[in-house]
Amino acid sequence: MAFTHLSDCISHPSAPSQPPFKLTQGCPADLLHSTALRAVLIACQQQPSTVVAAFEGVEDVLNQCRERMRFQPWDCADAGNIMHDPPILRKGYRESALIWALSSAGTAWGIATACAQGWIADCACSPPQSSSSEQAGWEYGGCSFGVQHGVTMSRKLLTKSTVSSSPLRIVEKHNLKAGRLAVKKTLIASCKCHGVSGSCQQKTCWKKTANLEHITDYLVNKYARASLYSRGKETKNSDLQYLESSPNHCLKKTVVPRVCAWRNETHSQGDCSRLCCGRGFSISHETIHHKCECKFVWCCNLVCKDCVQHRWVSTCNR
Repeated sequence: MAFTHLSDCISHPSAPSQPPFKLTQGCPADLLHSTALRAVLIACQQQPSTVVAAFEGVEDVLNQCRERMRFQPWDCADAGNIMHDPPILRKGYRESALIWALSSAGTAWGIATACAQGWIADCACSPPQSSSSEQAGWEYGGCSFGVQHGVTMSRKLLTKSTVSSSPLRIVEKHNLKAGRLAVKKTLIASCKCHGVSGSCQQKTCWKKTANLEHITDYLVNKYARASLYSRGKETKNSDLQYLESSPNHCLKKTVVPRVCAWRNETHSQGDCSRLCCGRGFSISHETIHHKCECKFVWCCNLVCKDCVQHRWVSTCNR
């Protein structure tokens, strides 16, 4: 089970819930023998559940990237997990910058989410916020659910210890930091009311991570505005940098024909003239059966109609 959307369910902690099965099984063999990131290899021996939480967070954020970029020239399909050292991270493309940032954010998010649920033992509470919160009619809840722990572990796990000053390593380190900052900049406040009959005379509030969809959108917007690295040129820590022009995505060979658009009776997405690189496209019709207009019939029966939806899917010619 991956962790996607767990951040939507995090609330003020009461008792730790049971961890997913994956978190109890230690690091998978491919990470135990990986040479891509030495810190991950060491942490697998000492903090295996933390590494698994990080790995799953990266997987989840990359899935969000594929969904978000599905109808863009680059669709995030070749974005492998950073812990497996994917080939795209050996280059300094704009796309590489996004994957570094997403991976760093996903690592922090995965660990923070597991901390919030009480699934890993070595989490530390974030330090209290300033006392200005008391003047606003609420008090700090005492712990931001391991957010800072997640950010710290993301830096330790993914930032290589080499002192190389090559442009690629500089850009990599910068974009990893931008990903960690994205998690902190998108934090949301969650509050619990206290008072007679829930009158909310006093609130206890805490910070928690945004959902991955929001974090991904934040970083994709940064990707669109990424700047070319130049030694000595100042760039905000939260912005992305790249070293070289992106490859021609039209030259990429795919095993499965790419879906370039779809539409049904009410909605449409995609632009085949933009995505198929002049090769043309084919349209196929799909009939989808689904339950609709569901309602409860006294007392406890859910009754639905069987509905049919027609969808037209366009795929690029190969």
